[in-house]
Amino acid sequence: MKKLLVMLLAAALCVSLLAGCTKSEAPAPGTSEATQQESQSGKTETSTAPATTEASGLRDFTCLGDEHMGSYFLMANTMEEFTAWQALRKMMEAKNINLVPEFVADDQYQSMLQTRFASMSNIPMFCYNNLSDNEVMALADNGQILDILPIIEAGDGTAKTFFEVNAFGKAALAKVALDGKIWWLPNLYITRWYDTLGEHGTNIGLNIRHDWLEKYGLEMPSNLDEYRAALKKFNEEDPSGTGANVPGNNVYSYALVGGNDAQAMMFGLVRGLVNVTWFNDQATSMWKQDTMADYIAWVQGMVKDGLIDEGMIGSTSELRTKAANNQVGAYTTYPNATGYEPLIEAAKVDGQITACYAEIMPFAAVEGCTPLLALEDPIYMWQHFVFTSQLTDTQLGADFLDVYYSDPSIDLINYGVEGINYEVVNGEKQFLKGKSTVEGTDLEFQLDQQNKFIQEKADMRVSYGKHLYSRALFPDMTYYFLDDDIDQLVNGTEPWAEPKGEACYEAINNWQYYCSIDVAGCLAAATSEESALYNSLYSDLSTQSEEFISALALSQSSVDEIPTMVETLDGLGLSQIIDQYQARHDRFVGK
Repeated sequence: MKKLLVMLLAAALCVSLLAGCTKSEAPAPGTSEATQQESQSGKTETSTAPATTEASGLRDFTCLGDEHMGSYFLMANTMEEFTAWQALRKMMEAKNINLVPEFVADDQYQSMLQTRFASMSNIPMFCYNNLSDNEVMALADNGQILDILPIIEAGDGTAKTFFEVNAFGKAALAKVALDGKIWWLPNLYITRWYDTLGEHGTNIGLNIRHDWLEKYGLEMPSNLDEYRAALKKFNEEDPSGTGANVPGNNVYSYALVGGNDAQAMMFGLVRGLVNVTWFNDQATSMWKQDTMADYIAWVQGMVKDGLIDEGMIGSTSELRTKAANNQVGAYTTYPNATGYEPLIEAAKVDGQITACYAEIMPFAAVEGCTPLLALEDPIYMWQHFVFTSQLTDTQLGADFLDVYYSDPSIDLINYGVEGINYEVVNGEKQFLKGKSTVEGTDLEFQLDQQNKFIQEKADMRVSYGKHLYSRALFPDMTYYFLDDDIDQLVNGTEPWAEPKGEACYEAINNWQYYCSIDVAGCLAAATSEESALYNSLYSDLSTQSEEFISALALSQSSVDEIPTMVETLDGLGLSQIIDQYQARHDRFVGK
């Protein structure tokens, strides 16, 4: 894995795609999981693009995206007001392209897209699909999506150069090229961590209410007993004021069934049904690991004692609401995610935020195990953006790609608009400042792409990149300034954020044992045979795994039944999926 990153970074340092770069849930991604959990939209589908006339000479390019920022603004109503979108539209119009976007509520997007593909009606020319690689390949086999390579070749060379020279593009090809074809384009970003590019990434781990620890004079937990004692204290003392000794109140709240529980990683268990460990490039499943029984036995005791929220074992759909109600003592998330703390009104003092979730440094829950964090790949790829069979004009698709993968377009994603988001000083781009008016404050903030002051940037209509069209409508290509993200937490004017930033820095800088947040990001595209095998096995396998974990967590099944469960899962293809992931990972890292 290291060799691949070094190879890609060498290309990144040799190009000037983002000239002047001084280098976010996910998400950091800052986006990602935390962002997806912490924003919901009830908006129904609608279209935003201005109507065109034949006399305009512009060619309509239809595209479908989701309202991923629905808790801050609705793109369907306001997109045309944002300066970065206006700039992108102008660039496209110079190539005789009229962008015609349609936006769907994020919780309706995938089901609506599947319905449209099934009926082959009202399908856009371009959209993203959050199915697995294998399921997207099935669309290719059915002729519903197009090979993108001929579209790239039909262009003026801009997109072709991007994919052959730039680190973003080279990484994409390593991921998606299969048998001389490209069926989708992924979201892409490379993480900067002070003096390095693509060597460190943010992670998902176990986060606990730091302000509650301080309230009761407790240190950050460094072992399983201290962690359990902290949750027990929260449950008994009721810092939220919503009910003492109520099972599931003020304790750990997160779904266990998908295998994405950060508590499990303290037992050395990989995330999800099947994953890859970065430090030894091995594919495995939590079901195959020696500490699975230890983890389940511990979970059963925690659930019985009311220290794991039984109501969320199967789903995190109520997590945002419960966190806003000040009733979540710990959960699984990105350590630099700041979406929940501002929601907790009950924890504010004189209007100021005091709630703080901070990451617990990994500890070995069982003697001899190696605890893990889930790493967001430093060169991170996810999602599937496709050209559908509705695109009958290859040149239109080629012109779109040449504009979108140009330097000015990628500058819009990373920096916004010159004179509005940034200025150039001594050849370097420097972000301009805005002022917050929330709660009567007058705090200055950078007009950058970080997941901070999102509402203020949206209200000023200066949002761009991942907060507008990239990731939701078109592929992302972001340099993620992880160091800036952490520095803003540690050195900012918000006292509650300092311990969050310090804990995050320690984990990112000092930990080295990881599995992947999104295992698809470190797997090469599946062959037709691999795709067919995966499609025939994975759905039933995943469903059975979730049912087993739920039954075990609720003590409806005993730990002694785990070997039999593993036999059942193997009968459904677990070992075959592990072997396939190993083969695809080996191809990805060049073995």
